[in-house]
Amino acid sequence: MDVFIPSGYVTLEQAVDEIGRHLMPGEWQGQETILLKRPDRAAEEVAAVGIPPSATRTAMGRLNWAVNYLLSALFTGDVKAVVAREEGGIRDFASSLWTKPGMRAVFRSGELPVEFRVAVEGHKAETGRRWVLLLESDLRRLHRRLATTRGRPDVEAQFRTWLTGKIDAFEGAEPPRKKRFWVEAQGVFGSELPYRSFERIWTATVPATWRQPRGAGPAKRPG
Repeated sequence: MDVFIPSGYVTLEQAVDEIGRHLMPGEWQGQETILLKRPDRAAEEVAAVGIPPSATRTAMGRLNWAVNYLLSALFTGDVKAVVAREEGGIRDFASSLWTKPGMRAVFRSGELPVEFRVAVEGHKAETGRRWVLLLESDLRRLHRRLATTRGRPDVEAQFRTWLTGKIDAFEGAEPPRKKRFWVEAQGVFGSELPYRSFERIWTATVPATWRQPRGAGPAKRPG
């Protein structure tokens, strides 16, 4: 990446590598981030609570776990992101933007795609590249938390990451009904994810078209 990195910031690739080393000190090899350049595989979901036994057996599994852990921290605002303009200047990157479908593509190059410039800057006509950087101090604080929690993010953050991956998968297609997502989420997270948490995160995360009633009427709480 040919970009000047201001003091106190790190790239997404650097952050993923650091988190991988702290999450999986015995397994992380340091070459996993090369796989970020594979657009068909980068940032796939790891649908499990905590570190699943098989997650660290492959380079892709290790990469996915590190990316998803960082995404959880970005969603919740525990780690702050900014956009650095090629021509100079830094602009805040709202944590809510990480819930937008397709935003995981940022991890592949570290660059903000043109289609997301409106959300950040209010326009997308200006030329020049935009790089997504993270506050190094936030990342250090995350490392300290990893040392005490053994890498287990809270279940709500983990579910939010999982759900966003599902949104990406159904982009451009009609999604399954809300009840199906609840049933599937129960299979992944079990009783650790209460329905009230599912409902709140669903409402705040999915596109507005997903929340519109379909068929006979609005979806009711699964019994």
